[in-house]
Amino acid sequence: MERNELGYRIQKLRRKQGLSLRGLSRSSGIAVSFLSSVEQGENNVSVAKLKTILDALGVSLGEFFSEGAAPPRVIYRKAELVEIAAHGNAKGISYRDVAAGRQGRSIQMLVERYKKGADTGAELYRHTAEEAGVVLKGKLELTVESEVYTLGSGDAYYFDSSRPHRFRNIGRGELRVISVNTPPSF
Repeated sequence: MERNELGYRIQKLRRKQGLSLRGLSRSSGIAVSFLSSVEQGENNVSVAKLKTILDALGVSLGEFFSEGAAPPRVIYRKAELVEIAAHGNAKGISYRDVAAGRQGRSIQMLVERYKKGADTGAELYRHTAEEAGVVLKGKLELTVESEVYTLGSGDAYYFDSSRPHRFRNIGRGELRVISVNTPPSF
């Protein structure tokens, strides 16, 4: 990024927040004269100083440099969902990740399918996240620690995934679930 562009962006952010150069100087601890020369494109700024300025403006380096970039995708077509099940179809389970690889996401959304009788294993597992889901079709047996729950179409769950748990299809056909994890943990 050119010096003039960098200074212009800083000035634009400062003005958008209604800050004067003196106000930015007070909140960043950087001299008014230096800030002014940076905004005018007359002075280079180190990454450390730029971070200090941006912190005072409440903007991360990533946000600052991505300004003007194309906004993140909104739509993910069926064919673009990424299969992430480690055991995949061998155990009759499919986990299809929505927005796999999206930078900075704070949730993970999965389209889950379990063939008749499929389960996540006899052993309960855990991961660091919160998890929620809705049964779209079929019958789900959800075990969380020693509690066993049966959920049908339209029923939902929400729990701390650090608690040992497992999923099992106890219905007569395919089980379909939409679930979310935060933070992404698969």
